[in-house]
Amino acid sequence: MWALALAMAIVMGPASPEPSAIAVHWQVQSDRPDQQPDDALRVSVRERVAARDARPVAAVSDRALERARIAVSHELPVETRARHRALRSELDDADAAYREGRFEAARAALVRVDEQLHQTPELPGAAASAREAELLAAKIAWASGEPELAELALAAALRLDPEAQLSVREAAPELVARYHAIQASLLAARELTWIVPELSDRSGSSFRVEIDGVPGLRAVPPGPHLVVVRRDGHEPFAAWRSLDQAWVLPDSPERIASAPALTAATIAAVCEALALDVLLLAERRDHQIGLQAHQCGVGFGPRWTGRREALADGITVALDGPFVEPTPSLAELWPSPLVEVAAGPELDPDPVGSGGAEPARPWYRRGWIWGTSTGVAAAIAGGVVAGVLLNGREPRPSSLEIDANEFIGGG
Repeated sequence: MWALALAMAIVMGPASPEPSAIAVHWQVQSDRPDQQPDDALRVSVRERVAARDARPVAAVSDRALERARIAVSHELPVETRARHRALRSELDDADAAYREGRFEAARAALVRVDEQLHQTPELPGAAASAREAELLAAKIAWASGEPELAELALAAALRLDPEAQLSVREAAPELVARYHAIQASLLAARELTWIVPELSDRSGSSFRVEIDGVPGLRAVPPGPHLVVVRRDGHEPFAAWRSLDQAWVLPDSPERIASAPALTAATIAAVCEALALDVLLLAERRDHQIGLQAHQCGVGFGPRWTGRREALADGITVALDGPFVEPTPSLAELWPSPLVEVAAGPELDPDPVGSGGAEPARPWYRRGWIWGTSTGVAAAIAGGVVAGVLLNGREPRPSSLEIDANEFIGGG
């Protein structure tokens, strides 16, 4: 067995390291909104980044800032997740006590569950946990000979999920019958008593809402509901609230701001939210492209600016590092492309004896030279060509455009 495993290890070789997580963010200067990159350019950058280690293009994500802002609107602190585990433990204890006939211990555990749900409504699955707690309270009340308390608990569970079913495998048949009777009455009153929430944000920003764990605004039965509000870039906000009156949503802290040019702090937050190893900053300015990579937790690499045709070289410069700069410089002034224009023959502005008349033309442009004979013209042409060939160089084009950054090796 060991020999076989060793042979396979030798044949297969060491496991390939997992490729680094990388994403691209295109930034646009606030005074140049027309400089958005086109779709083809976005794809070109992702393809060239992916080609470096033969990863799928889909593994190089785009629109990193937008994705990070959505991610933090769903993110919960570590201590909140720990409280969720404690809540589930309390519910399990309450259920175990009920099954063992220890009703008072079960009720005490449910009281603690209710306190946690109202103190930290942002807990994952809070609405489902609240419904579970109400159904358990109804079972305990029914088993204790308190049908009125059982019906109140059933109504509370149905308020959170009016269409949820309850089977005889979960509760006594008589209790299940009462549940379905209350449910039928509640659903029949949908058009008469249910409330369509009216929510607004004083900042005018967009938001997404969940009511009792279900995304979107919808009509709900009267009574308190768990409302979770999410704004991109902000921490989620949750509250138990009756929705029978218009509600102006409260503010919640912003985690990742949306800005034309990202600061070092925002870039670090994007890295954390998306669990990135590298964030590639990109920008378009007319016919030039700028690139600068950030190795998350380390620093920023060299900035590169150049023509679109040289993207492959630019990505190599940006991603090869070294990542030693503490702040990004992509949003700063870029070097301008140099344009070299071939100079024509110099003309004497006032040749001797001209008296300010039209300057004398060079000898090779005087008509009498070209009119003397075909042989002279051919000889002159041959001399010009011979001179070029003897010098060992091609005739220079009339103009040459050089990108300053490509010429000096990057900015």
